[in-house]
Amino acid sequence: MFCDRLTMRLKGNIEQKASHMKFIHPASRNTIWQFTVIFVLSILLLSCNQTISHPIQHFEKSPKQKLTPSRIIDLEEFDILKPGYVFRMDDAYMIVNLKAENRFSLVNFNTGEVIKGVRRGNGPGEIISTICYQVKDNLFLTYDAERRKIYQVVISPDTTLALEEVEEIHFDKRLSRVDYQVSHVIANGLLEDAWLVTMKSDGEIISGVNYPSFKETNDLPPTALSLIFLNTRVARKPDNKKVVAATQNFGVISFFHYIDGSILEEYRQIKYYGPQFFLTERGTVAWSRDGLTVFCGLDCDDTHVYALYSGRTFTKHGLESFYCEHLLVYDWDGNPVKHYTLDIPLFSMQFDKERKTIYGIAYHPEGVFVEYQL
Repeated sequence: MFCDRLTMRLKGNIEQKASHMKFIHPASRNTIWQFTVIFVLSILLLSCNQTISHPIQHFEKSPKQKLTPSRIIDLEEFDILKPGYVFRMDDAYMIVNLKAENRFSLVNFNTGEVIKGVRRGNGPGEIISTICYQVKDNLFLTYDAERRKIYQVVISPDTTLALEEVEEIHFDKRLSRVDYQVSHVIANGLLEDAWLVTMKSDGEIISGVNYPSFKETNDLPPTALSLIFLNTRVARKPDNKKVVAATQNFGVISFFHYIDGSILEEYRQIKYYGPQFFLTERGTVAWSRDGLTVFCGLDCDDTHVYALYSGRTFTKHGLESFYCEHLLVYDWDGNPVKHYTLDIPLFSMQFDKERKTIYGIAYHPEGVFVEYQL
């Protein structure tokens, strides 16, 4: 809004000056006009496109509050030793196990009941590669990137967790993030031509979003460029009218209109800093150990976006670079609202819209469920 007003004001000034230039020699008019244009562009760049170099800097004028956990649950008590992600399912929680024999555990913390199941493997009823999960209409869904299939995790007749196929995505490129919307999916992956797409199950692209531009990525071949953006988090507004996306390995968070519940149109992009990487001899991407880990979790409600921020490097923190002690709250215009610091850093995070809490997995020092009241 400020930039629009500034542009109109400067445009008016230029037109006013131009009306008096008819009595000046043409060569001088050209010189004056060129100087004026350069001056206007400089003002606009300084006033409207200042780069915010760090998310914490972006929130330095926002209210800040330290949170202590409202609930901590030791997951070893439920024989869950390496948890990665957790999602609320009514009175229970679905926990994704990173290294256990059973990939999923459905736990009721109040009753102590645990239901486990789904082995990793190539056999019937097993899963090969899952890296994205979602709860839709109280159904827990996961995408197997190798089989290109979306599954629902269900309770089988023998009271174990099992897979039930929902949809197969007929697309020749590997997808890494898939958000299922029945008529289509919102996807990120080895797309080459787009950062995010909306896509039908037959592979037809409905809409696509261009990759954010950085000087570090301008000359990359398409495959390498898509690898840079693989670790992108996506969240949808509950009314299904907007979408937000954020990157884990460098600093970008973008806001999109979700037109007719199927078309993505970016209206705000915040670029904090570009990626630090190098290309291997095989053309794959290797991340610098000095690059910052950025957004490790993303969720939203009707008014706010909740971004779990690390700001740590592998050089200083090793695997703990994925432990995040900052929760940054934006509004849907991309403006900073509040900065929470977490007493126990989280590895992953979800927002509970009913209870107004965030919850997730932490290592304290072993795997625990942690919840914070906002």
